[in-house]
Amino acid sequence: MGEVAVKRFEGLAKPSTLAAGSVFLIGGILDQALRLTGDPASQLVQSPVFAVRSLALLGGALLLILSLVSIYERHAKQIGPFGFSAAVVAGTGTILLSGQFWAEAFLYPTLGRVAPALLDGTERPGSYAFGLLLTAAVFGVGWILLGSAILRARIYRILPAVFILAGGALSLFPGWALGQAVLGVGLVLLSFSPSYRKHEGPQRAGSQLH
Repeated sequence: MGEVAVKRFEGLAKPSTLAAGSVFLIGGILDQALRLTGDPASQLVQSPVFAVRSLALLGGALLLILSLVSIYERHAKQIGPFGFSAAVVAGTGTILLSGQFWAEAFLYPTLGRVAPALLDGTERPGSYAFGLLLTAAVFGVGWILLGSAILRARIYRILPAVFILAGGALSLFPGWALGQAVLGVGLVLLSFSPSYRKHEGPQRAGSQLH
């Protein structure tokens, strides 16, 4: 029963990665479209497009957690200790980013009405700015490391890993969803990559008895 459950969980890697990448890409494109309007952030956050954008990015971040765990479970042996450390940092950053996108979806519209200076950047408390920087740093560094681990282990083709690395690097800039859009491209490519090695998951207690 345990092995069957693990295999079913590992089977979520492709659909969850494809879904996360797709909604990240949609959310990132919508974010760039909003920025091109030139309107103040306090006005943008009250638009229906911003609501769709924020919910897409929130859904992508939540799906990305599932995708990350599934991919690690599938390739734990190949990516080794470095890959484990990278997955931990990337997972931590993704959890932090999920909280940020939740706030953007449900809190920012109210802040745009009652505290527009906060979102427009004319007033930015230290704790708020530090939280944005911390989230961007952990998420960006985590996915840079994970992209590097994928490249080192050669468990997927090079192009998806390059996009993941680039997405992580661009995600180091807080409040800018271009990094998530680029990462989304990498995740979509990763979900269709046929070149991963045969499954070699972490050893199970039962298999060690034989």
